[in-house]
Amino acid sequence: MVGCPRSGTTLLQSFLAAHPDVQSFPETAVFARLLIAPQRADRASGEESRVAAARQRAGAFLDSVARPDLAAPLARPEAGSIAGFAQAFVSVLDRLTLERDRIAWAEKTPRHLLVVPEIRRLVPESRFIVIVRDGRQNVASLYEAARNHPNVWWPQGRSDVDEAINRWNTFLRHAHAVHDASDVRIVRYERLVEETERTLEEMCAFAELPYSPEMMERRAEAARDVVTAIEPWKAGVLGPLRTHDDKFVRVFSAEQKAYIEAHLDPIGF
Repeated sequence: MVGCPRSGTTLLQSFLAAHPDVQSFPETAVFARLLIAPQRADRASGEESRVAAARQRAGAFLDSVARPDLAAPLARPEAGSIAGFAQAFVSVLDRLTLERDRIAWAEKTPRHLLVVPEIRRLVPESRFIVIVRDGRQNVASLYEAARNHPNVWWPQGRSDVDEAINRWNTFLRHAHAVHDASDVRIVRYERLVEETERTLEEMCAFAELPYSPEMMERRAEAARDVVTAIEPWKAGVLGPLRTHDDKFVRVFSAEQKAYIEAHLDPIGF
């Protein structure tokens, strides 16, 4: 499950996590560390350093699910390459899933949208659900999150509008680049909220899973297993489903709204 941050990826995950056949987890970000070159000049971007970064991130993930005992396969020599580490990490997720008697796992990291083709090559049978939200609301949510949680979202606590616009446009362009693929399904956030059950039925069909009413009934409960204590910006997903919150109107001035609307790429699907 991928998409622009603050587009509803955690909400989407909470529905799938409530499915009785699906195991989900807190956000891993492992493939992002493994496949996306570091932006800081003082960080090496070669294969060895990327594997090391992914291993460190995977260790933190395993600590978050109280399973540090599963880190050993990630340190073996055969996990020293990007392909080898990816295979080892997928095996760890498979084990966590089988231990719970589930038949599928659902991993959610928004930034993995940026490397869908690379993940596809490393995990050939994977499927990708991309959530896309109205750009105005997404930018408002990005801006608000950065303002409320400085030094977490953007460097130096920045919360400027241009940064939010650029992020949304960048992720939308990546969604357009992959949306025609047979292993990709685009889900509009607004439809997920307004036509929830029908949208979930379509998502299950795409994932070759039977639809389960538990996805609706246990969503808030399941969210508690995928949202960690250090992610307060995700707290809203733990409560009842909110069908409407116009952050764009609430957060920005008339001048800012006009500027944002003039600089957003059209969604197109």
